[in-house]
Amino acid sequence: MSAMTPHELTDAIRTHHRSLAGTLDGYAADMEASAASPDSAALIALLDRLTSFLANDLLPHARGEERTLYPALDPIIREQGSPTATMSIDHEYIGEYVRKIVEMAGALRAASADGRAELARQLDRQLIQLQGLFSAHLAKEERVYLPLVEQAISSEGQHALLAALHEEAESAMKPDGATEEAVLDVRTVSPARRHPVIFGRFDALTPGLSFILVNDHDPKPLYYQLVAEYQGQLVWEYLEQGPEAWRVRVGKAN
Repeated sequence: MSAMTPHELTDAIRTHHRSLAGTLDGYAADMEASAASPDSAALIALLDRLTSFLANDLLPHARGEERTLYPALDPIIREQGSPTATMSIDHEYIGEYVRKIVEMAGALRAASADGRAELARQLDRQLIQLQGLFSAHLAKEERVYLPLVEQAISSEGQHALLAALHEEAESAMKPDGATEEAVLDVRTVSPARRHPVIFGRFDALTPGLSFILVNDHDPKPLYYQLVAEYQGQLVWEYLEQGPEAWRVRVGKAN
């Protein structure tokens, strides 16, 4: 047997991952199209191909990794890696799904009647993907990490961790921390997308919080839209009024 090159194994795994993910994405798109215009024969054929792929490709891949790759990695992770690194990657993807959903919600609010159906379909798909990821993430925490907390951390340590979690959650309600407002600079966003992006950010605000909007012109039309949409909730304070940049504190009243 010839010697394996340094990246031969990992390149093969990455290639297989891309193939599986691409195939699954294709089936999801085909199922979505079939739901919009169902045809019994075509749907049955699609279901046959889908279930065959799941049973003969996706699950064997998972079982193979469980029985070979993960046992080889366990001692390496204990010595060199971070056992919670994958959980942080989950959080990264959860944050990205949330960003997309908030942005789509803003776009949907501002869309014409003709464009709403497609945006609603896209938002629903993002929400379903977020739901699946979040469910798996919670299961991992509750089946793996929380039992370790109960076994290895003292009662006093658990109380301290709980207090720290609450403090961090309150601080995180303001995206850049408790003492500094988030900045939304839309000067690099295409004009057609600016209002949906800003509406999405405003929708996500908790009452009492705000962000700094930076624009290349006076966003007065936006002000009138927000006033009409959120009667009595809008906080609007100019911090800089041109000539090159307009900075406005935009917030929700308590």
